[in-house]
Amino acid sequence: MALSLKPLVELNDQHTLADYVTALAWSPVGNTLAVASGSGEVALLPNGLGIPLLPENGRSIDALAFSSQGEWLAAAGQAGEVMLWQIGDSEPQLVDTLECAPAWIDRLHWHPQKPWLAFNCGKVVQIWAADRAEMLATLPLPAQGQDLGWSPDGQHLAVSAQQQVYFWAVPQWERPKYQWELMATSLRLKWSPEGAYLASANQDNSVGVLAWSNAHRLRQTPTDPADLPTLIQGFPGKVRQLAWADIPDADKSPILAAATRDLVVMGVLVPDEDWQSWLLDLHNGPVLDVAFQPETGLLASLSQDSWIILWKGAVEAAQILEGVKGGFSTLAWHPEGKHLAAGGQQGEVLVWSWCR
Repeated sequence: MALSLKPLVELNDQHTLADYVTALAWSPVGNTLAVASGSGEVALLPNGLGIPLLPENGRSIDALAFSSQGEWLAAAGQAGEVMLWQIGDSEPQLVDTLECAPAWIDRLHWHPQKPWLAFNCGKVVQIWAADRAEMLATLPLPAQGQDLGWSPDGQHLAVSAQQQVYFWAVPQWERPKYQWELMATSLRLKWSPEGAYLASANQDNSVGVLAWSNAHRLRQTPTDPADLPTLIQGFPGKVRQLAWADIPDADKSPILAAATRDLVVMGVLVPDEDWQSWLLDLHNGPVLDVAFQPETGLLASLSQDSWIILWKGAVEAAQILEGVKGGFSTLAWHPEGKHLAAGGQQGEVLVWSWCR
């Protein structure tokens, strides 16, 4: 296997938590990284320094995210609470704790422009306005929600529950505007960076892809098969994670990466044809996470085999990253693509910096 002679990234920072790293989140402002663990720790790592926000308590933190302007940090997990810190020039302040016990909260997502936080809470999704400290809406579901995500333009919220994906138009919270019916439970949702597509990883080892320009067809029976959402089948196992390439070129075809078993299955939508796929198969353990470097085609895939592989153009392995004893667990690119953070199953937090 031929790799680049000059490394793409170099390790420049390391920290250790007490337990399995469950979540990482970069602030959109500066170089602050938030980290969380399976024992309940939450900490900030600005400029290589560690600032503890929550100590170990034996209850996992599973969702972690900064607001779009970096002024709020939200964390939630096993305890059924959403904790909100205000991040300013001084020390972070815990300003709100939203109760949702006994529900286990493992999904939360900030609006891309406003300080609104959407999170699953059993059979409802709640939307909290952090700047006003009030609940904007409570959206009922027929079953426990699986995943959720705001569209990149902030005009819609997608929520999956059982075999449906519901779409609410902002701020019309009374009822969903659209409803996408699937053949199996939707486990994970991922909007493409420009909002043209929404992908759903499903329990029957398939991935559905909805072209947003055809969303209005969900209200009626399409007469043209091209109006139907695409269903990509034949994955060898559960699709654990999805990632869209973030390439700022209107002429580029959409590229989707799916982590399944010890593989990364790549797909590209060829104009006037269909989805074409290829495999990235150098890992020797389950691939748990995939993420594209912003504004490039460089893909990072992370596995329990203690490897992170950087794939140039999502095709060719360019660098292999190591540094953990028991396998990696999660990764996150800095919003500007200049740093890559990864967590380990024994509490390791490693940060590499772009060196090209």
